[in-house]
Amino acid sequence: MSESSTEATAPDPMSNALAGPPLDPPKEPEVPEEHVQDEEKARLVAESRKWEKRAKENAAAAKQLAEIEDAKKSEIERATTKQQRAEAERDEAVAKLLRYEVAAATGIPSTAAHRLQGSSREELEADARELAKLLADKKEAERKETLVDPSAGRGTSAGSSTADQFASMFNK
Repeated sequence: MSESSTEATAPDPMSNALAGPPLDPPKEPEVPEEHVQDEEKARLVAESRKWEKRAKENAAAAKQLAEIEDAKKSEIERATTKQQRAEAERDEAVAKLLRYEVAAATGIPSTAAHRLQGSSREELEADARELAKLLADKKEAERKETLVDPSAGRGTSAGSSTADQFASMFNK
């Protein structure tokens, strides 16, 4: 029984901590808005530089990996890879030449030949006809625009009536 009485009379250290007035969190010093923006900008620039550095390291590592893989390849594999690259370049050059030939045959300016779409001569020719029609429509609209007389409907300096204009023709 004596144990229970000592337990009841002993003060609880946690109750004293909770019984006191609540503590306010420490206030941060007020910093001008411009200073905050400068710090944020500096932080973002530093982060950007960090990622740029990592990207350069990754590019160097990728190049190194390609060299290692190339070294592991047999002579036949290297020759095959080189041949595949050469064939791809050849196919691209042939397609470009075909676009320019079709453009010249249909009267499309060489500056617009790269706009032609298609994988065969027939597809390129069909696209060239559509493009030529669009270009012709544009030229016709421009021609009609230049045919308009800017003084049409305006009065002349000779007079405002038809009689005055007729008389001015004889007075010259």
